[in-house]
Amino acid sequence: MAIMIRTAERADALQVAAIIDIAGHGIEADFWNANLDEDGSALSAARRMILEDPSLPYHFSRCWLLEVDGEPAGGLIGGLNADTPEIALGFPSYFAPLLELETLVPGYWAVIAVTVYREFRGQRLARQILDFGCSEAERCGAKGLSIVVEDTNEAAIGLYRRWGFVDHSTRPWVPYRDRTGPGFWVLLVKPF
Repeated sequence: MAIMIRTAERADALQVAAIIDIAGHGIEADFWNANLDEDGSALSAARRMILEDPSLPYHFSRCWLLEVDGEPAGGLIGGLNADTPEIALGFPSYFAPLLELETLVPGYWAVIAVTVYREFRGQRLARQILDFGCSEAERCGAKGLSIVVEDTNEAAIGLYRRWGFVDHSTRPWVPYRDRTGPGFWVLLVKPF
């Protein structure tokens, strides 16, 4: 099995959309649907935003793709939190607690999304992509890694805790439209 992690390119915008959509359990799709262009497609809106808006935390320039035997298998989106973080304008209010947690630890390398596609799970690929993220964080001089997870995603929280992450803060998960969800967003950190 040949495993490769590579920097995303413009042509990978739809893969970036898949990564953020899967990792966020569909929360981003509602935002994309609210920003449709003349195509009337949420995927078209996602692609446009991922390509054109470098202020987005999931701009393609902040993404690395995981490939197994040349096939997309998942990816990682992240970057160094600024010392004076700014929460992007234009996001719906239900994003506020998530965005606040993602920017709460300046100097940490925020893992915005990490995903291994279902058919590739169980092969320790999540660990490999997280190790890669750790290397990127160290290369940037980060104080550590941070990640935000829904409190009901026990499998992910268990993985992160086994990998050395500890609980830092929580914020309420805000229901939107007809969706209900977990109780809280949980910020986990792994100091270096």
